[in-house]
Amino acid sequence: MNSKLLSNYNQRGAALLVSLVILVLVSLMGISALRSSVFSGKVATSVQADAMTFEAAETALGVTFRTLDSMTNQELYTGLANGAVEFCIRHNNPAATGACGNGNFMDERQLLRAQSTSFLAGYTMRDGFAVGQTGTSNIFVDYKINMLAESEMPTLTLENYHLQEALKFGILPTSVIE
Repeated sequence: MNSKLLSNYNQRGAALLVSLVILVLVSLMGISALRSSVFSGKVATSVQADAMTFEAAETALGVTFRTLDSMTNQELYTGLANGAVEFCIRHNNPAATGACGNGNFMDERQLLRAQSTSFLAGYTMRDGFAVGQTGTSNIFVDYKINMLAESEMPTLTLENYHLQEALKFGILPTSVIE
């Protein structure tokens, strides 16, 4: 009986030691899982922010294209031939003319800033007359317009740029011909 007591006495700290080793291993696995989830969260946030700046630049191109498309030949040529036309995309005024300042954001949360710059890259003369016309002194042209959209998310220092070329059929203004 004395040897049985001595044997139990020698093993008293073994259970504590094994449980501490298991606790350390479980803690390390928990810390690893936490670091992995934080990293995944950062990646997901970056992907979402990049998609937002991409869509902001696309919105700026869309607004610019619709605005330029609605211009008359004279407005288009006069506006673009004298230099670049800039549009700032704002949530309260979708296509304000001019460059965006620091306080101009395209959303109410003030996360995104988007603007576009358009310039006339040239025009090509067309031979012939417009459909349905039998005789006219107008000179028909294809305007080549370059539109550069810029968007940024200042809080994350993200930027996105899109360049698009558009062609618009029109009449060369008589002021250019003379």
